[in-house]
Amino acid sequence: MAIHRPGRLVEDWHELEDADIPLEPLEFRVGIKPNAGLTIRQMPTAYSEAVIREFGHCVAYVMPLFIRRDEPAKTIVRDCKLHVPWDDSVEWLDEDKKINRGWYAFSRVYPPKHEYARDTVLNHRMKCILSLGDIRDPHQHAVGKVRPPETYRNGEIIPIRFSILDQWDCEPSVTFQLPLVRGHHRANEIRRSKRGPLLSRPDYIAPVEEREAPKRTKSAKEEKQSHIKK
Repeated sequence: MAIHRPGRLVEDWHELEDADIPLEPLEFRVGIKPNAGLTIRQMPTAYSEAVIREFGHCVAYVMPLFIRRDEPAKTIVRDCKLHVPWDDSVEWLDEDKKINRGWYAFSRVYPPKHEYARDTVLNHRMKCILSLGDIRDPHQHAVGKVRPPETYRNGEIIPIRFSILDQWDCEPSVTFQLPLVRGHHRANEIRRSKRGPLLSRPDYIAPVEEREAPKRTKSAKEEKQSHIKK
């Protein structure tokens, strides 16, 4: 069928898009692949660049992330989440705009400072529109307040799931394998004394029958008589 008014068709198309009405074929909306048309993976990197690290005041999550849109149409990234076994309140790290603008920092204590330049972090670039061939990398940083339970050992590999929420309510995801670095503050913890509190044990008071009567001192007269008898 011939289109006699292509200009009108374009206007109608734009009006529908502005109204958030989907126009892509169904296979492009949800994606042929399980991850809704996206490739999401953990990038191979050095040990220190992919880690769960304890600090004195928080737990840092550093994830080397790679995302690519592989199919036609687009992905609108509405939100992204990090799923941690022991913490439901993990938040994405904010840029340090007051003291050290242009950097993301977990700690300002020297050494180490643990800061990352803005152009190497994905946090401020995650909510976006990905078209065919678009790529996002390299690092995503998050911070939590709940420490890993004592059952997790230093150096143990922990599975952490990262997910994206797109315009179709799909949640493509990837599971990171991150080593756990326990904090040095644990070695400096004050050891508890084995002795109880000072007032935890009441003083022992002997019964009346066990008490000894106080010895009576002799008077001066009795002392004199005793001396004469001798």
